Amino acid sequence: MVLDVCRLKNDSHSDRPSVINLAVPACGSHDTSFLSPLTAASVDTFVYPVPTSTVEINPNWEVLYSNTSVYGVVTNSVVLKCGTTLPDLYIWSFTQPGTEAIKAVVYNLGRGPKIQKIAKTLGQLTIVLNSADVSIDKLLLAANGLFTCQAFYNIDEDPKVHYYYVHLTVQVPVSKPILLMTGTPVEGSKLWMYCNVTNGTGPIQYVWQHETQNKNITNLNQNNSVVHVDEVNRNYTGWYRCVVSNAVNNESSDQVWLDIKFGPDDAHIDVSLNTISEWRYTALETKNVSLVCQAQSNPPSQYLWFYNNFQINTGPQLSITKILRNDTGNYTCFAQNTHLNTSSNRTISLMVYCECDHTENPFLEWKIS
Repeated sequence: MVLDVCRLKNDSHSDRPSVINLAVPACGSHDTSFLSPLTAASVDTFVYPVPTSTVEINPNWEVLYSNTSVYGVVTNSVVLKCGTTLPDLYIWSFTQPGTEAIKAVVYNLGRGPKIQKIAKTLGQLTIVLNSADVSIDKLLLAANGLFTCQAFYNIDEDPKVHYYYVHLTVQVPVSKPILLMTGTPVEGSKLWMYCNVTNGTGPIQYVWQHETQNKNITNLNQNNSVVHVDEVNRNYTGWYRCVVSNAVNNESSDQVWLDIKFGPDDAHIDVSLNTISEWRYTALETKNVSLVCQAQSNPPSQYLWFYNNFQINTGPQLSITKILRNDTGNYTCFAQNTHLNTSSNRTISLMVYCECDHTENPFLEWKIS
């Protein structure tokens, strides 16, 4: 826009819009040669170039410039300052990033602020009372860019022009992340975990949390949206969540349970008997005998018991009431993970003898399979 201070002074009561000229010669003598790059498109529309550091009022007056950066949050409110005192005239314009087009947003040429239609694309724009500051409520992402307030002071005496450049960065809060897992949750397999965020101004920080079944919470050493494990093990079982944050806020995903399948481990048999070695046992006839098999597995192992290769029982415990000498033999625990179709087994040898039978030698050679 071009501001002709002299015409404003002479036509202050005219209803016809005044032409504004940034270069002001002495009143009464108008050299229009400097207007060549500027065009009055119509009575109500003006085309003006992007202000540069070479803009002058006249050879003796310098235009003042100031730069500020302001951060706003989408849907919230923000105030853009145009100096500390109310200017006689002002024009707010907006330039989108990556463009050179300057579009008027609101101006006041002495007859009150006139908000332009483009303002609706930026949010709900109003002028702060007794100032030239712009308040934008329900801020839209499209308001991200450069706002310029051209302020004109002391129009009737010693005109001064100040350009206030306000760089507005509109930030978007991070949305609630969604945690996804792919891969096979089997011990020794590969596993990927993804923390997906739909919205949010970068940079976004990621924190991964692991909560064990004992309620112990640890942070994984990962600041990434993806966690990759080459060989997962049973210690990874537990609850997982990802927490994301940026300069505006932070959000946490819902917990996801990771259940690592494994096993069965090598079977182990606990025996309530006299022990000769880790697999050789003796028992007195008519005594009660209990054999308990354990093989760590997820899901828990299914157990089968075999006596000399014949199945005799199911479950982790085998109880024999008043054992007899003809119960002497090999006892095998077979542990199976039906989910993984894997198994392990353990065999012990048991000799039953009568304490009163001195001819019976309980210390025979037995083998383990």
